[in-house]
Amino acid sequence: MSRVFNELGQPVYRDYIPGEALPAGWSVEPFFPGYTFDHGKSVYWGEEVGEGGYVYAEPGMYRAVALLDIASMHPSSIMAERLFGDIYTARFGDILAARLAIKHGEFEKAEKMLDGKLAPYLKDKDAAKNLAQALKIAINSVYGLTSAGFDNPFRDKRNIDNIVAKRGALFMVNLKHAVQDQGFTVAHIKTDSIKIPNATPEIVKFVMDYGKEYGYTFEHEATYDRMCLVNDAVYIARYEDGKWTATGTQFQVPYVFKKLFSREPIEFDDLCETKSVSTALYLDMNEGLPEDAHNYKFVGRVGRFSPIKTGCGGGLLLRKTDKGYSAATGSKGYRWMESEEVKKLGKEKDVDKSYYDRLVDEAVETISQYGDFEQFIS
Repeated sequence: MSRVFNELGQPVYRDYIPGEALPAGWSVEPFFPGYTFDHGKSVYWGEEVGEGGYVYAEPGMYRAVALLDIASMHPSSIMAERLFGDIYTARFGDILAARLAIKHGEFEKAEKMLDGKLAPYLKDKDAAKNLAQALKIAINSVYGLTSAGFDNPFRDKRNIDNIVAKRGALFMVNLKHAVQDQGFTVAHIKTDSIKIPNATPEIVKFVMDYGKEYGYTFEHEATYDRMCLVNDAVYIARYEDGKWTATGTQFQVPYVFKKLFSREPIEFDDLCETKSVSTALYLDMNEGLPEDAHNYKFVGRVGRFSPIKTGCGGGLLLRKTDKGYSAATGSKGYRWMESEEVKKLGKEKDVDKSYYDRLVDEAVETISQYGDFEQFIS
């Protein structure tokens, strides 16, 4: 049954009555009035919408933050748009439904789907987990092929605007404004998820009901007791049970995460950094040599290193460039030793923890921009 949308493209939360005459501008399908796409640039509600998914952030410190995710956003968009026609879209939907049933542990339900073909792989949890992952890969591959740059059975040459990803992005813009109209702050949107501070059961239900009108199913993944959002890709948050979670490199550094948040013991592995480059990494073992002298030790394209105190056998960590050598990202100002060598020589006590303490201080400073740090972590 088709749903009804008014002239603003907003749902009116009812089914279309066959034969009824709708007011001017109304529709029985979701639409996004005012949206423009020109030379690869998308604009909606007066803001540019990225081609890879909508991202929005209001940095700050928040409490009682509801995290709501859309289950399989892109596949749901394919279903809602009936992208492959009625027959093949329905088959795609069967695969999607089977994957979600397995994900939610509904094995008996999944055994009866797809003509029972999945039943032999649902006898134990490990096999079921692998099957769910295999189905996810197939589903995501189909989505990728709809917007591929080469011809394939899933690609429609008229689809110059990646309708699958764009439909979800435009919906999230609508959702942002709808939630704000309810009097709530939208702290963060990242492609298929929304974070709403000071969330109530009513706003959670509103989001879920709003999503259903467009063919999306929201899952209430978590409620954060507190969250500090730094930008559209970095935040630190604590669940209601007291456990912390970090997104983005700054707070995910193990030493920083343990020292400031989880308070777990610091281990040697937390004092190691994996570095990778497209060319080659070298350690310049120039300590004690004349100022302009070098002693380059080849490491490889990838290596694991620990910052080491001056005078303890470390070198400058460099990457090869077409003009010679330059400091590897994040290594400048410190001497380094391969972590395996540190362990082998029993030099753990010589690790230069000032490198990590600086990262801790920077994390505290970052969070303090948005409120009282001590109160936030207490």
